[in-house]
Amino acid sequence: MSKKMTQQFLCSKMMLPEHCSGLRKYAEDKKWAENHRRPLLDEQFREELQQILELAMAEQQPLKFTVLDSGGYRAYSGIPLRSDPATGLIYLRSGSSRLQAVKASEVVGIEPF
Repeated sequence: MSKKMTQQFLCSKMMLPEHCSGLRKYAEDKKWAENHRRPLLDEQFREELQQILELAMAEQQPLKFTVLDSGGYRAYSGIPLRSDPATGLIYLRSGSSRLQAVKASEVVGIEPF
């Protein structure tokens, strides 16, 4: 039985280097896509995020936003000043008193800072 298992992959030794590198790249791309897959946010979780955001805007409390964009996960922190539903942006005042804009559609988590 063990002889069958070891000889099963004997043909893979004859693969061209281009095919081996292509298979490695495919596996890396698949792993990257799995790690950067957008989580499903249910309606209740979105409402909780909205309540946290509104409370922080009213009380001028700093928040930490976790954002998933094409570059991967990123963290932004600051005091939320306002949210613009027309453009879908949330404006934050960071420590350097400059404004940062965060896309609301890319936010996957909000927590107190």
